[in-house]
Amino acid sequence: MRTLARLWIDRSSRLALQEQLARQIRELIQEGELASGDPLPSTRDLANELKVSRNTAVYAYDRLISEGYLESEPRSGVFVSRSIDLSRRRKRPTKKAAVGNPPKLHAPAPFRPCQPDVELFPLLTWNRMRGRALRREGRKILNYQASCVGGFPALRQAIASYLRDHRGVQCDWHQVVVTAGSQQALFLLARLLLGAESQVYVEDPGYVEARLACADTGAHVIPGGVDGEGLRPPDDESAAISLVYTTPSRQFPTGVSLSLPRRLALIDYASRTETWIVEDDYDSELRYGAPPLPSLQSLDTGGKVIYIGTFSKLLFPSLRLGYVVVPEPLLERFVELVHLNGDHLPLVDQATLALFLECGAFYTHIRRCRREYSARQALFLELFSQTGLPIAFGDSDGGMNLVGFLPKGSDDRAWSRLLESKGFDVPSLSHYAVEPTDPGLVFGFTAFSPEKLREAFNRVRPVLEQAARTEDAKLHRPRRKAATR
Repeated sequence: MRTLARLWIDRSSRLALQEQLARQIRELIQEGELASGDPLPSTRDLANELKVSRNTAVYAYDRLISEGYLESEPRSGVFVSRSIDLSRRRKRPTKKAAVGNPPKLHAPAPFRPCQPDVELFPLLTWNRMRGRALRREGRKILNYQASCVGGFPALRQAIASYLRDHRGVQCDWHQVVVTAGSQQALFLLARLLLGAESQVYVEDPGYVEARLACADTGAHVIPGGVDGEGLRPPDDESAAISLVYTTPSRQFPTGVSLSLPRRLALIDYASRTETWIVEDDYDSELRYGAPPLPSLQSLDTGGKVIYIGTFSKLLFPSLRLGYVVVPEPLLERFVELVHLNGDHLPLVDQATLALFLECGAFYTHIRRCRREYSARQALFLELFSQTGLPIAFGDSDGGMNLVGFLPKGSDDRAWSRLLESKGFDVPSLSHYAVEPTDPGLVFGFTAFSPEKLREAFNRVRPVLEQAARTEDAKLHRPRRKAATR
């Protein structure tokens, strides 16, 4: 049969030969090349034509008969099933060749904020810990484990010990629940604490995904202003706010730290109004000139602060392991949500991270990152200081990004779009804001070695100078006089 001449066998394919054969005949029927009642060659003839065993042809036909595509008649042969009619079915359009190659993995574009340098990560040590975890736990760790919905016990204990010793967090290990990064933690907390009638107070400018997670519940989002002392506490106790979201150690994206008077005022507000506070402590360890600030949760005596942390910023982003220190009244319900949202995360990665913490490799890595990132920040600021560009940088005592403020009246979104068109990833400060804010650009520097920083700066400088000239022309364009009659 001419149509069956299109059949062929790829012996390098992973697919079994009978599966290849059945798939091709099925497609010929679906495309109308083989019509209802058309005969097929005998299994012997088909096997001889394709140079395969007769069993291969038999298995392929038997499969298609069981699926209803073919029917067998004794002493007559095999036919396309007469019970199906694909004549009215539109013929599948010819597939066009895919345009370009599949997307490849790539490094962050300059100057993407909040990205660690994965080249600094001790991958050999991590792999040794991974092997040790597998030897210690055996194949049990490859099974579902109902007892690990809240996280691998050894990891929860290691995190609790770290938080008590280094962040002043008041917690027992069973309050630590492991999540898929801080974003899942925010999503689940929003589901737990908010509803359509709720009001939530968030930093503005602030972390966009936190605001979206809250808004997705139907809650009303109230933008809270940020100044040189951090988030301004709510001043209206009649607003019935259910939750306050804040990044007190280093406000994102401005970089300011919440002052002690503001911290105490915020905790006092939560105590009086029974409001929950979500403290997102995303990069507090990266303070370069002094020890990390104590957590907001360490000041809380009323149990109203929910502490969130992540390892994605400190180790490597694709690890996707974070944690929540959940107050006792919420713990059982929160763990139930984790279970419904996907049960536990990969136990091998959790066990590896537990050993990474226990053996001290985590602390060695953090010290190295502080040293490297501090030098990169200094270089970044030095490079910009020599340009004369109208960009003023704010708080710079640590963190993974810097805000460069633009002249009043500038369109920071236009600057950001121009940078993006030239291959740079520099969000505008307005991107993170609900209410109008001072114009600025958010630069990251930690993911790039000094050599890459210099190279990227040499490329970005003329783009920024072009944007500055365009902005200056707009801001100083003389206004036309109103026409007179």
